[in-house]
Amino acid sequence: MNLNAQLATASKRRVSRSRKGATRAGQKSNVKATGLLWLKRSVLLIALSVVSFSLITAVDKLQSVPVDEVVLTGYTGGHTGVGASKDELLALVDKQLDKGFWQLDLLQLKANLESHPWVRQAVIRRQWPNQLVIGIDEYVAVARWNERYLLSATGDVFMPSKIAAFTHLPRLKVESLRIDKQERPSRETIKQAVSGFNQFQKPLTHYGLSVVEQTQLLDGDFLLLLSNGLTLMLGADQVTHRFDRFLALLDGELIDKLDDIEAIDLRYMNGLSVRWRDAIELAQVEVTSSLLR
Repeated sequence: MNLNAQLATASKRRVSRSRKGATRAGQKSNVKATGLLWLKRSVLLIALSVVSFSLITAVDKLQSVPVDEVVLTGYTGGHTGVGASKDELLALVDKQLDKGFWQLDLLQLKANLESHPWVRQAVIRRQWPNQLVIGIDEYVAVARWNERYLLSATGDVFMPSKIAAFTHLPRLKVESLRIDKQERPSRETIKQAVSGFNQFQKPLTHYGLSVVEQTQLLDGDFLLLLSNGLTLMLGADQVTHRFDRFLALLDGELIDKLDDIEAIDLRYMNGLSVRWRDAIELAQVEVTSSLLR
């Protein structure tokens, strides 16, 4: 073998040894990198576990926080049977308080409060750290409906525990064939009755009169009891026209005799019937005045 061949062979051997050394060094480096990566992951998992445990503990503590104070606003106090009292409302709230501040079912609590006859709406919110704020919107009674209900300013009927305190309010009565006399009337029925009442009430105030009771019978006939004790029979047809005829009479000499009249039947085409307070029989009056035509 010549010199050049020997040099080439020696060079190849050196390269081979160098590659083997580099491979061993690379393997050692990979092992170190893998170990470091697992160490980092282990530390991260431990840290996450600690944080998760801390969060769970904190949540458990928050869920067990009791309600420290209940703030009620908007109620009238329930004096003389009107409105809701604080004790009545708190009794409805207490059913839920054992669940804690954050575990409270606000929808159920709202339903409990709105089951009170005088509560139209309850608005509830949590206030940090442990206060419950409740706003109460009560019904405002403007009239009596039939025998047991009250009518609110918003057109809702509701049944209070005591209705005797509201005899000063006008009564709207609508006779019904329903067997269940406690069944609530439809919104349309209420709307029609209130519309009729307002139509009658407004012009009567000019004469110092008001409607004490408005009754709609099964056959549709309207009866009005006025504040002076006078009963008007308006029938079921042309009710507005017949009522206008009565107002026209008030503008005449009838106004001076009104206190002597017990009832006026306006269901006649060209006349009316008058029942005098001191008379036993009805006196039928034929009216020819142009005011009544």
